[in-house]
Amino acid sequence: MKSERFYKEYNEEYYKERYYPKHHIIKYIKFLLKQKENIRWLDVGCGQGYLVRECLKEGIDCYGIDISEYAVKNAVVKDKVVYGSITDIPFEDNSFDVISAFDVIEHIHPKDTEKAFSEIYRVLKKDGFLILTMPNPCYIGNWIYDLTHINVRPLKYWKLILKDFGFKLKVEYVPSFLKYYIYQNFSVSIPIPDKVAFWLEEPIRHILGKIYSKKGRIYIVAWK
Repeated sequence: MKSERFYKEYNEEYYKERYYPKHHIIKYIKFLLKQKENIRWLDVGCGQGYLVRECLKEGIDCYGIDISEYAVKNAVVKDKVVYGSITDIPFEDNSFDVISAFDVIEHIHPKDTEKAFSEIYRVLKKDGFLILTMPNPCYIGNWIYDLTHINVRPLKYWKLILKDFGFKLKVEYVPSFLKYYIYQNFSVSIPIPDKVAFWLEEPIRHILGKIYSKKGRIYIVAWK
């Protein structure tokens, strides 16, 4: 991809500044998968593999791919982060229960969009989950200053693409276990069983999703 040249000079400071812990999202996915054993997760555009490391700590067999040679060479988890592109994923068909691509899709050339989703669909298992985030073109934020943001589209566009590939999806929805988000960010433990907390939070996830879809990032949860 042409945008690859922009990443060659990105260093450790760049990747650390742009990673936010996602423990609450990992807990959300584990709950959706009913705490099944041997969950396999692929993080596309993983940088130095911070999410991969978080998943491994949760007992998830996680891998990451990135087009930055620096990121792969200096990954925080060796042998779990490899060189690869969203348009050419170096894994076999039906390999993963979960695929995440946080703020990645907007960096690929528009002509490569269908190839990217074809690759995601190929390596995702039946009933597997896909989590996507991307900038919202209806909200003018710092994303407009990044020259690699060459594929920023409205939510309706992504919905159509995913449905064309046969995905079922939730949009205007934030994939977070809010109980763990609160603990992660405020060190406040909520003494409610996970099963109860998860379902009580469901309306809030929809409300937050609608807010973000109008004034911030787009979140999409899809499954095959």
